[in-house]
Amino acid sequence: MIQVNELTFNYPQRGNLFERLSFRLPAGEIIGLLGRNGVGKSTLIKLLSSLLDPQQGEISFQGKTLVPGAELYSRLMVVPEEFTLPKVTVESFVRHTAPLYPTFNKEQFDTYSKELEVDCAMRFDRMSMGQRKKAYLAFALACNVELLLLDEPTNGLDITAKAALRSILASYADERKTILISTHQAHDIENLVDRVVILEGGQVLINSTVAELQSCFGFGIVADREAIYSQQSVAGQIGIWAADEDEEGRFDLELMFNAAMKATDKVQAVIAQKLG
Repeated sequence: MIQVNELTFNYPQRGNLFERLSFRLPAGEIIGLLGRNGVGKSTLIKLLSSLLDPQQGEISFQGKTLVPGAELYSRLMVVPEEFTLPKVTVESFVRHTAPLYPTFNKEQFDTYSKELEVDCAMRFDRMSMGQRKKAYLAFALACNVELLLLDEPTNGLDITAKAALRSILASYADERKTILISTHQAHDIENLVDRVVILEGGQVLINSTVAELQSCFGFGIVADREAIYSQQSVAGQIGIWAADEDEEGRFDLELMFNAAMKATDKVQAVIAQKLG
């Protein structure tokens, strides 16, 4: 479980990015973290991994305040959007780095590498960005850490690799592992996530499970419904509306995000009314 209490963090030239931010994330879920450009998603991942320190407030993981060190870093893994790896082969990197993670599973790594089409005999500096990302994702997943933080993991991946990653993640999570995925590509993760967290203005607008949001809202063609938010598409006017009690349909993460940005008060009012 992750608990954030009264977190404040700022960059000198930007003022407060987060001010007294508080939220809780249960263990054992795949969580989609969404927000506009510059809202602080990558910064939040660095704070959750103790790569940055809060200026005020506290972050705890599994009931303990984050303390940088080998004990913490053996239990979590960050795959940033951009990263630098040594000029060695994938095989060499795994051989020298895997001992830092007591739960690393070589058989899983071999399986993930095959599914993601990673050439483990190739050096990182001779790979494309997409190839490096696939190799690092295969390694990160095989470490079986309790907290896996993925920042824009599908950026740079081709269609086949995205499908393979979704397939791996769908069968990967369990009650011990928490996976946080920060992304702008809502359609890449909407069938994977258990929970949606949306950031805006230094605060959390939404922190709800997909099941809770489906109980609150309907998604699709608006027709004669009273829409909370709608937009034009090739299929006609689509949007979201307050769901009837027995209504249950396909969840649309992109529509949910757009509605949260454009009709914040209405969205939050429906959630408060239906979830209490």
